[in-house]
Amino acid sequence: MDAQRRFPVAVATVILALTAAACSGPAGPPDRDPDVTGTVGTEGTTLVLTEPSDPYYEGMGLLRGDPDILRGDQPIEAADLVDSEVVEVWVEGGCAESYPVQCEVVAVRAVGE
Repeated sequence: MDAQRRFPVAVATVILALTAAACSGPAGPPDRDPDVTGTVGTEGTTLVLTEPSDPYYEGMGLLRGDPDILRGDQPIEAADLVDSEVVEVWVEGGCAESYPVQCEVVAVRAVGE
């Protein structure tokens, strides 16, 4: 195949791959235990982690980093999280040493009340 024909095929392949990735939906939590569990709380309009299993995460913003939000295995909107609902939380990378701690949250899974 000459270069003139390969270029459109390459462009189409890239577009198809990007479209598939964008439509694939939430990836869900990483394949490991959650970094912390706790309950959903609010500070103003911000969803935060309260009563964490590790006090280091007290007050951490649950939506920092555009995480996947799930109830069980089903994707939900962040607005569907209920105050005092028990959640599992996965973070990635280092956390900013502030209070409250600032971590990139990759997934939040609601597991009940």
